[in-house]
Amino acid sequence: MDQPRLSARTLFGSLLSSFSRSRRLEDRIRKLSSEAVAATDPVEANRILEELSSALRHHVERMRELASERALHGERRRQSWTQLL
Repeated sequence: MDQPRLSARTLFGSLLSSFSRSRRLEDRIRKLSSEAVAATDPVEANRILEELSSALRHHVERMRELASERALHGERRRQSWTQLL
């Protein structure tokens, strides 16, 4: 039987999609880092380092978004918890 595919519209589907994108980006950063270390041609090394810099900026931006989302959710929990007391 075919298993139903999770839609990105569901919370779980959205989390899996985000995790998968994050893993791909982390894998790309690892690959570019290895290529930069192994590069012997300065022109090629510069190209790789530019790509690596872009990937790292993208990763930092995603981490900032995640942190701000968690901070917002955390504040809501604390507020509702204090209301129960």
